[in-house]
Amino acid sequence: MTLDAADLDAITQEARHCFLYEDAPEYLLLLEQWAEQVVTDPERHYTAEDYNTLMRAAHSLKGGAGIAQLSELQALSHRLEDILEALKEGRLGDRPRAHHLLVQGIEQAQELLAAAKQNHSLTPTPPYQALLAALTELLSTVSDPSSPPTVAPPDLRTALTQTLEESLQLLEASATDAERETALAQLIATAHTLGKQYPLPWLQQLAAELPKLAADLPLGELVPAIVAECRQLQQAELVKLLPPEPTPPPPAETAPPQDSYLRIPVSRLDRLGNTVSELLIGQERLTLYQQQFLRANRELKQRLDQFRPIRDQVQTFYDRLATPLGGPGRPTNGHNDFDALEFDRYTELHTALQDFQELLVRIQETGADIDLLSRDLQEALDLNRQHLNSLYAELTNSRLVPFRQLAQMFVTAVQALGDRHHKPVQLVIEGGDTLVDQVILQQLKAPLTHLVRNAFDHGLEPPKQRQQLGKSPTGTIWLRARLRGNAVEIQVADDGRGIDLQRVSQKAVELRLCSAEQVPHLSREQILEFLFVPGFSTAKQVSDLSGRGVGLDVVREQVQRSRGHLQITTEPQRGTTFTLTLPLTLSLLPMVLCQVGELTLAIPDLSIREVIALKEYTDIRHPSATIDWQGQSIPLYPLHQLLPYQRPLSGPTRPLGVGVVVDVAGQAVALAVNYLIAERELVVKPFDQTVPVPPYVMGCTVLGSGEVVPVLAPDNFTVLLRPVEVRASPMESPQQPITPQVLIVDDSITVRRLLDRVLRQAGYNVVQCRDGKEALDFLLAAGDQVSLVITDIEMPRLDGYDLLEAIRLSARLRHLPVAMLTSRGGDTHRQKALQLGANGYITKPFQPQGILQTVTQLLTGRHGGVATLSQ
Repeated sequence: MTLDAADLDAITQEARHCFLYEDAPEYLLLLEQWAEQVVTDPERHYTAEDYNTLMRAAHSLKGGAGIAQLSELQALSHRLEDILEALKEGRLGDRPRAHHLLVQGIEQAQELLAAAKQNHSLTPTPPYQALLAALTELLSTVSDPSSPPTVAPPDLRTALTQTLEESLQLLEASATDAERETALAQLIATAHTLGKQYPLPWLQQLAAELPKLAADLPLGELVPAIVAECRQLQQAELVKLLPPEPTPPPPAETAPPQDSYLRIPVSRLDRLGNTVSELLIGQERLTLYQQQFLRANRELKQRLDQFRPIRDQVQTFYDRLATPLGGPGRPTNGHNDFDALEFDRYTELHTALQDFQELLVRIQETGADIDLLSRDLQEALDLNRQHLNSLYAELTNSRLVPFRQLAQMFVTAVQALGDRHHKPVQLVIEGGDTLVDQVILQQLKAPLTHLVRNAFDHGLEPPKQRQQLGKSPTGTIWLRARLRGNAVEIQVADDGRGIDLQRVSQKAVELRLCSAEQVPHLSREQILEFLFVPGFSTAKQVSDLSGRGVGLDVVREQVQRSRGHLQITTEPQRGTTFTLTLPLTLSLLPMVLCQVGELTLAIPDLSIREVIALKEYTDIRHPSATIDWQGQSIPLYPLHQLLPYQRPLSGPTRPLGVGVVVDVAGQAVALAVNYLIAERELVVKPFDQTVPVPPYVMGCTVLGSGEVVPVLAPDNFTVLLRPVEVRASPMESPQQPITPQVLIVDDSITVRRLLDRVLRQAGYNVVQCRDGKEALDFLLAAGDQVSLVITDIEMPRLDGYDLLEAIRLSARLRHLPVAMLTSRGGDTHRQKALQLGANGYITKPFQPQGILQTVTQLLTGRHGGVATLSQ
């Protein structure tokens, strides 16, 4: 499997463009935000995690620049990464100078990126050479990693509350003797350095005495005492630094206290969300138990009411027995001097009847106690539900930010595109105040970037052409956001030329996606579906915006990874709209529960226009295809026939007596069901990606009984309302021979797309994952289909080494070939990969032919150990 020169050149251009316009801006944005903080707040302290984030950005920038053949940017990024690493490890004494040079380096990287976008020469300029020399000179002053960290705090308060405190926290968190020795050595070095810089005798004494104490006493006993003593001295010194207490202002002028902020990982918020959803489901279960308890109590009362006539009869009988009229067999009690009217006589029957009456009284009293407990329980459940709703609202709001926060970043970018290509354009943001999950916003950044650029390039006509068509010379692109049920809907729309369906069909025929005879029979939706085929493009020539082979398939893949879906609507000369719909992480929605045959289904209230009695509109025994509702004729579908079940659904046990009028893409549609069960506020949980789920099912909910109920999404019923012959695709091809599937794991979009393009053109199937965690989840679910894994080493969540180790520990995956793809070419990284069981080691940047050769070796098992590719 080889690639010709034209293929290689196209792949190189694609990788370069992807890096310049998608990867690099994202990495530079992180670095720019940090540079702004340094300029505005030079005294700010940065944690190791802050430096880790910046190092990942610089590292990815370096790797992408190498693949894009931008050697100057690659060299600069390499220096920035090394300095950030030295700062993180405390091996740079002159932090202010390091920060100053980093800011200059980030500005220089911006200039290099802008020049590359304009296809200008990247010949090293004097400022670039001077900066690179300064960065190299600064790196020469970096101390050896084994030496104590150099501390240069700006003032004494910062030294005590940050520098010294970090050492104390590290010592306090140490769990083993080895960790204690390392942390204690750092504390001694910190105390020694601070003792020299500031006139603090207690710090100097601490640095001198700690080594002696460590040699004489066990560290497990010594560490708590050291931490306690240091904290006491630290607080005493901080008290001396406190300013005189000011006179408190009048109460009317007292400012409200400012909120404190805490960083919480998204994964923890997800776990909290799952816990809250389980609590809400548990609340439903308790509510069900309460309802069963009430029914049992009512039944008990009914039984007691049935006993009342019997109790009255028993009382009458008891009274008669207590005053017998005498005669044979009259009971005696030894008091024969009284007659029957003067003295009551009792027998064992009297005692039994009396016990029976007392038992009935106790049962009535217990029933009254149950009534009180039931009321208390109901009040407790209601209060608990209020607390859960409040907790759910607080947790949800903690994740939400206005959509404008993401959309605003496109305003300048679109304006820059218009200026560069002499095409006037404006970006309009609608629904900017719509609150969207921050995680969803991050996931949408890359797809929206591509769609906005696509709207500008493919959608909007040149100014003269727009004027000829009677349009404003300034084109418009809209970014819209709104919430629909448990999903957020984002739209990218333009007022341009629309999609030429005929041109798309012709291109599909050229690519052999369908035959010319099939084209007349294709629906509008099927023709638009060709746009999502990898590599599909209708561009006539390659430019810096279109014809690059990076099509909508990538956008759809990114949206589907977030459990969402993408739709296209277009009108000639009126424009095109791309709609991205993504489910919310956790939603609490009012829903109507319907009975359909033996199934229970849920429909969100937001989608329901009205609930009607079908007998008032049609013959329920032989329902018509349409009904007259609010002066308009609307279609009527039995819901059990509309949904495409894979197995036959048993016939309804009751007539279809209820019609639920729902909104389907703006059209009213009546759904016939047997009856309504209840209207409840329930948790909607989205499905994971293990099994493909149709868009008309938004998720599921769990009732108190434990029954899992699908939640329908009527907005997406359009696919169900099409005729059956339209749904069937004429493009299905015969079963193709199974080809090897390669899993690419890298946090760089540029690297993933480059490898995807190379391998797909060579005939392989490719799956992309953004990090090791996502890759491991995929392998555990569908690892049997994967033939080879190519993974980066340095990635968020789960790095390449941990992924490799997890694969080798799995009995099902341990024989899967794995190649490491990294810019780390040193023996240390290579040897660790070999020890963990890597089959290949590829260093960036790489050449496509070399990659194909390595992949062939790994798949055929001819590597004879570790296949190595260094370029």
